[in-house]
Amino acid sequence: MGEPVNAGVDPETLVIGACMLASDAIRFASEVLAPDDFRSMDMAEVFRAIVQTHKAGEFVEPFTVWTRATKAGVKNVQITDLHDWMGLAGSAESTAFYAREVKEIATRRRMSMAASRFTQSLSNAEVPTAQTMAEMLEALKGIRDNSTDATIRALSLGEILDLPDTVEDWVIPGLLERGDRLVVTGYEGMGKTTWIRQLAICAAAGVHPTTLDHIRPVKGLVVDVENSVKQWQRQTSRMAATAAQHGSVSPRENLHIHCQGRMDIRKDKDLGLVHRLVDEHQPEILCIGPIYKLSPTALKNDEEAAPVIAALDSLRDRGLVLIIEAHSPKMSNGQRDLAPRGSAALMGWPEFGFGLAPADEDKAVADVVRWRGDRETGRAWPKTMYRAGAFPWTGDTVGPQQRREFLGMSGVSF
Repeated sequence: MGEPVNAGVDPETLVIGACMLASDAIRFASEVLAPDDFRSMDMAEVFRAIVQTHKAGEFVEPFTVWTRATKAGVKNVQITDLHDWMGLAGSAESTAFYAREVKEIATRRRMSMAASRFTQSLSNAEVPTAQTMAEMLEALKGIRDNSTDATIRALSLGEILDLPDTVEDWVIPGLLERGDRLVVTGYEGMGKTTWIRQLAICAAAGVHPTTLDHIRPVKGLVVDVENSVKQWQRQTSRMAATAAQHGSVSPRENLHIHCQGRMDIRKDKDLGLVHRLVDEHQPEILCIGPIYKLSPTALKNDEEAAPVIAALDSLRDRGLVLIIEAHSPKMSNGQRDLAPRGSAALMGWPEFGFGLAPADEDKAVADVVRWRGDRETGRAWPKTMYRAGAFPWTGDTVGPQQRREFLGMSGVSF
């Protein structure tokens, strides 16, 4: 992705702005970038001034950075620019993402410059081809080594075993951690879209989606490339009202929905749109899909699926829980494979993969079928769900106390 994600905004300015907002941003950026990764000498010196100011234990703010940078010869960056860039960045949470964007652009720039030199050398008949080839290999090796993070190294097993025990970074306790990916499939009409909506709306209201316990309200974002705003209004009003009644807050302000037609998430324009929505709303859960409408190709093989997976992973790398709807193949020889339709790469990619299959003729009961083994065991996923209760789906994970609480709510039956 050579172009900035924010249309019309240079990722270099976003990195600089974010670094002046929080010291953590400086650490994230300096792990990825060196001053010479920036396009101009002025921007390189501004970044160097930020890092030097931070290392000196001084407060990193526009006046201090600008003073140090101007002493180093910077002429085309004003203190007002630094204030403007802080406003554009908005927060420091996206620093690592934009730093990688700057690194990618710098790598492409170095490769382009090297290619020009190679072309000139090859056109000179007096220069032996062996010499040109050796120079090409050495230059590409240098670019390759410079394109990786300086902090990359392999830990010994002993170092790993001696690390302190890690605490789960829960978004929804006992269910989903930051960085988890869930893909949901199912028979047509079984309510997989409804279940994903229920997950997002309950979490936004402070209701655990599968146990109905009270939790901290979770900010969510839905990018729906199949359904309209009208359909959301008609199909979620009761669900939202119930969640607001049972939860600690209304989900109205904690969940944002963007509806549009098919997109090509492999393209910078469409992927950038989603990243901008993430920048604006800072969600902890992102629901997107269905996946077959995120690309013009059918994702029949790994070559078609790989760029879509890479694009989705760039969103997951923002510290999100990623929930994706997918479609499964049609019935064949009386059997239904609930794994996602298309490339086998889609099966091995997520942490969790479930399909909803009818357990009775009326589709009032659904079996939650795992089409891949859980990457993390012990999560509170239901094995069976019922179309009865306060929400469209009630899992066998709902305990007696929650059942009694909902029984006391007007109009609710279990």
